[in-house]
Amino acid sequence: MKTDILSNGRAYLIDQQQFYPFLETLQREVREAQLTELEYELSGIVHTYEALLDYYEQGIADPERHRVYRQLVGQALQISDRCTIALHGAKELPYYTAQQRSVRREPIQTYCQQLEAFADGIKATRDPEQLKQLAATHDKQLAALFADLWTQDRWNATTAAEADKLLLSPTITTADQCTIVSAVTLSLLRMFDPLKMLFLCDAYYHPQTPVSMRALVGIVIISYCWASRMHWYSEVQSRLSLLSEDPLFSEQVCEVVLQFTRSTNTEEIERKMREEIIPGLMKNPKLRQMPGITKDEQGTDDINPEWEQWMHESGLEESMREITEWQMEGADVNMSTFAQLKRYPFFYTIMNWFRPFDLWQADILSIVGTPGGDSNPLASTVLQSNFMCDSDKYSFCYAIREIPQMQRDAMMAQLEEQNKAMKEHADMPDLKRLSKQTTQSVMRQYAQNLYRFYVLFPNVQEFDNPFSRLISYPKFDNPLYDSIVQPTNLFKLIGLNIKQKDYPRAIDFFSLLQQHHPESMEATQLQQLGLCYQKMKRYDAAIEAYTKADLLKPDSYWTVHHLAQCHREKGNYKKAFQYYEIAESMKPDNLSLTYHAAEALFEMNHYEAAIPRLHKLDYHHPESLKVVRMLADSYLLTGKAQQAVRYYERIAQEHADELTSGDLRNMACCYWLMGDRKRCFEHLLLGEKLYSEELTGEPYADAVAAEMEFIERFATNKEEVAFLYDAYCRYKKKQ
Repeated sequence: MKTDILSNGRAYLIDQQQFYPFLETLQREVREAQLTELEYELSGIVHTYEALLDYYEQGIADPERHRVYRQLVGQALQISDRCTIALHGAKELPYYTAQQRSVRREPIQTYCQQLEAFADGIKATRDPEQLKQLAATHDKQLAALFADLWTQDRWNATTAAEADKLLLSPTITTADQCTIVSAVTLSLLRMFDPLKMLFLCDAYYHPQTPVSMRALVGIVIISYCWASRMHWYSEVQSRLSLLSEDPLFSEQVCEVVLQFTRSTNTEEIERKMREEIIPGLMKNPKLRQMPGITKDEQGTDDINPEWEQWMHESGLEESMREITEWQMEGADVNMSTFAQLKRYPFFYTIMNWFRPFDLWQADILSIVGTPGGDSNPLASTVLQSNFMCDSDKYSFCYAIREIPQMQRDAMMAQLEEQNKAMKEHADMPDLKRLSKQTTQSVMRQYAQNLYRFYVLFPNVQEFDNPFSRLISYPKFDNPLYDSIVQPTNLFKLIGLNIKQKDYPRAIDFFSLLQQHHPESMEATQLQQLGLCYQKMKRYDAAIEAYTKADLLKPDSYWTVHHLAQCHREKGNYKKAFQYYEIAESMKPDNLSLTYHAAEALFEMNHYEAAIPRLHKLDYHHPESLKVVRMLADSYLLTGKAQQAVRYYERIAQEHADELTSGDLRNMACCYWLMGDRKRCFEHLLLGEKLYSEELTGEPYADAVAAEMEFIERFATNKEEVAFLYDAYCRYKKKQ
């Protein structure tokens, strides 16, 4: 829920430790809005606080003063939120307000009885029509409970105790309990309530992994979004502190943040698939000639080796490998596939975005049939897919419903054969791993459900997207701060951000590592930090990090190479050459190092020293224009015109399309040094024609004058240079 409307003019007073003015402002607004219930609750807080101030003024010692103060502030903040929703909700949150007004409030005990009755009912009957009726009634009851929990302002102790029974019931299905946890999470995102937060903490200990992991995700999201509120509620702080003492909890908190970070890469994956992978395959002519298998050719050993070659050459193999890697890393590759399938009426109900894939949902029951047994290949296939989140599973089933019955029957038969084959190979390690539902897979699927909701839900503009908050480094007031800043967790977060090329965020996490665990900043971490700075073009900071890494781990080629790169980018070619020379000694066959070392020498005007390296490069890569041009320029700048002109002529012959006016002017300089005035003027003229095509905007005379500046030192008679351009102008006029 949009929380920015709760951050109104009065809220900052709490941060400024001006609680009394806050209460005065809130009292005035509540009174003017005629919110009688809130006015009554607020009056009790005001009277208690005034008594507290009286004791303080009188100098009476009160060991409970600070505890009572925090309690009063926490209660007042809740009233403030409720006041803001009452005043601005209809305008700012029309969808939520409509849901809040239309929901029929029932005691939670009534809902509990209804859900238990459904669970008992599906066990007691096998009649298909009765089961469909039970499922339809259950859908309405669960949706009503979801809306009720989501739109409730706050809980009292009685309501909280009744809500706990929803989790403690051994009868209510796991899918229903997951949906309940999500409803409470969504309610907390709208307005913080300590009792609801404690409910999530209780749910974390639920014996069913899907329920536990949903509660964990909710705890992490709320801790990030309401970090500034938490310290006002001592019972919440105590419970979260107790949880954080468990190393497993801290590790799982990090996994939640990692999964949300992976989800932020969904748009980039979607773009890459839409713009690169799929178009690249579809425009490949070999894809349209994909080899098929005729009925007569089928057999266990009849795989044509040419098909493997085709897959490799077409790029399909590489694309499939990349997609598989994304999936194995927990990335979301299905968003673009299923985004267009969120337009079914099913997705108009907010609860259905948070409901686990449930074969007892009324529409799904009619599509796939009664759950249980081995006769339902579609249900088995969908349920076994750990790469599809719940939301996409629903989309898939609704899409199947649109397929004609004949094609659907054929698909069912094919799926049944595949399921039989999978059972025969059930002991294969990969299949075991992929079919096993782990805490990570449950977490991943739920995060993907949330991502789809916050991107695709029709009324999503009324909701704050928590993803941007969770991928940032936690603030100090976040109650999960200590869990996240553990070294192993920071290493994971840094590694993922570097992989996703989010270097600023990786640096933020490095700052936490340096602040809390400076002993963990070993050579590897310093190399990673240097890389982040280098990618951001903050070369001084990168050099500092690399230098420290080099001290901790000397003779690392990687570090030396990157130090050379940074100094080169800074224009410090002397230092760059020193590091390139060290790197060359480590990898003498690396011609890239040879080139950059020669380039550094060239930039330092050490042309003679650069020439041997350039000859080595030219020997191995005679086709390299950069090398040939640098050789030509080096010989020219050392006054060896005859050698230089040979390389310029190679450029003109072998790289005619890339010949520049500068190359032609340099050739003219060579001929001038060799005393061949005619060929000098010829090349100046060719250079001028090409110069006009390059649209540089500078007069050609200025370009020639620039050339004359560096050749002047080779002239035996300085006055001779003064005649060069004038003589060329007369030559051009004659032509």
